[in-house]
Amino acid sequence: MRHAAKHPVVERIEGEVEQTLRDFGYELVQIKFGGPPGNQTLSVYMDKPGGVTTNDCQYMTERLSVLLDVLDPISGSYHLLVSSPGINRPLTRDEDFARFAGRRAAVTYRDAEGKRATVRGCLQGLEDGQVVLQVGEQAERLPLDEVEQAHLVHEWPDEAKTDAE
Repeated sequence: MRHAAKHPVVERIEGEVEQTLRDFGYELVQIKFGGPPGNQTLSVYMDKPGGVTTNDCQYMTERLSVLLDVLDPISGSYHLLVSSPGINRPLTRDEDFARFAGRRAAVTYRDAEGKRATVRGCLQGLEDGQVVLQVGEQAERLPLDEVEQAHLVHEWPDEAKTDAE
């Protein structure tokens, strides 16, 4: 999977944040850092089996604040946001493609000519370095090294169906 260059702050703290989350039973999904000077935000997205609650986020905000005070990776003030990955969870690691097989996903990639496209379908996994999505009757195979980003696509219940029942 093509990974955009990580912000130096993320590079510096990612390992320690991931280990701290793991120590408390959570999985690191993604870290982002950005915003205008004086109003920067460090966003940490975490998950656990069964999902993340508001209490989980508050608990880990306190734990990560202590870690970040020690590491002191950011000069000046910033906001720390600890959150669940949301219903359209990003697929950030190669193993995510196998782990979430059977779920709907959207995969954005650049083809050999550099054109950007997004394919949506049922994620089948990762085979021979290719992300496999079932799109209708056809299996789409996208080389992992061309994938720019991918995320799950939440399927909302069919409201008309539930109203008729």
